[in-house]
Amino acid sequence: MSLSEQEQRTLREIEQSLLAEDPKFGNRVPSGAGLAGPNGGGQLTMRSAALMIFGLALLIGGVALATVNVWLVALSVIGFAVMFAGGVMALKSPSRGPVVSGRPAPRVERSARTSKMEENFKRRFEGQ
Repeated sequence: MSLSEQEQRTLREIEQSLLAEDPKFGNRVPSGAGLAGPNGGGQLTMRSAALMIFGLALLIGGVALATVNVWLVALSVIGFAVMFAGGVMALKSPSRGPVVSGRPAPRVERSARTSKMEENFKRRFEGQ
């Protein structure tokens, strides 16, 4: 979900004030850098999805087989670690969307219904 123009403007103002307060920090952190990348998220690749599914199967298998032998609980722990590694891989992989540094995202045309819903939402919170 993209940010509204007002939210983008507020975010830019916060970024500019932070850079004005601490220019050394601004030199260390590239513009638009976030935890999951500049576009707000990584990309779920086939490899990361396969790791997460395999980890889930190990986790469930370890829980199911825990009644047979207590040492098979380690299989669940390994499954969780594999699942976690797949999730981290998905977050770290770069997204394929075009990145335009320093420019606002292209304006997306909205339908009349979406615009009306957005106006109603804004009106609801402006009155309070």
